[in-house]
Amino acid sequence: MVMTIEIEVSEFQDLIESVALKGKYNSGDTTKNGQLSNYAWLISDGEYLHAYNADTTTICAARVQNEGIATASWIVDIEKTVKYLKAFSGEVTLLVGDYLTISHETTTAKVPLVSEHPHNDYIGRIVTFTNDMRSDNPSWGDGLPIFGTTQFEAEIIVSEDELKRVSSVCDAVNIARYKFEFNSTEEPDDTLVMSSTKTMNETIDTSVAFTIAEGDSATVEFNGQFAKFLNGAVRLYLKDDAPVLFVTTNRLLLKAPYLSR
Repeated sequence: MVMTIEIEVSEFQDLIESVALKGKYNSGDTTKNGQLSNYAWLISDGEYLHAYNADTTTICAARVQNEGIATASWIVDIEKTVKYLKAFSGEVTLLVGDYLTISHETTTAKVPLVSEHPHNDYIGRIVTFTNDMRSDNPSWGDGLPIFGTTQFEAEIIVSEDELKRVSSVCDAVNIARYKFEFNSTEEPDDTLVMSSTKTMNETIDTSVAFTIAEGDSATVEFNGQFAKFLNGAVRLYLKDDAPVLFVTTNRLLLKAPYLSR
């Protein structure tokens, strides 16, 4: 069965490039450029076109509105597909069958699809979890989200610009490792601090402004690119030494904790 999608080429390119999660990642006492896998798992559901990617420590999801699509899924090589997308402008037609056909007016490209994502199991978990997060009746009821065995214990609403600001401050240390410390006390005295530490004598921290916070105090450290992926108001979910969950209207990012050895 061949599926047809009409979409702005820039929107499709941004979608699949976003889940590559390119940026700086921790490498000992410095950073290196990295990304998740080079593969995006795409799923259409009749209302949105979703893109997913994962490695062993990070899972992410992004979506764009694209109504009228038949339900289907396929996997693309991000770098190879983007190379061909750059030859187009405006609205393109995507035909998904045994391969991906991209066409606009008199120009057509054929791009091979990928048979399997290297982290299929992680993708399956985040698809189920993302659907639950977007549901009016999530499986965990009225409480904070549950991912696997992790029951998150704090929810904090932070702006996209504020997360980009504090991550930029912490990048002065140049290790791409970040720590959130949420101190829950009687309002209005709740505090959220982000820090980055290379050694006891080389560290930086900054207060994080937020609009709403509830739940218990939590401290967790994590590694790698996060702020540039997010857009819009961010719901941040924390628990001591547990995964960190970032949720916006159209994006979701889950990062495993960095546990010092």
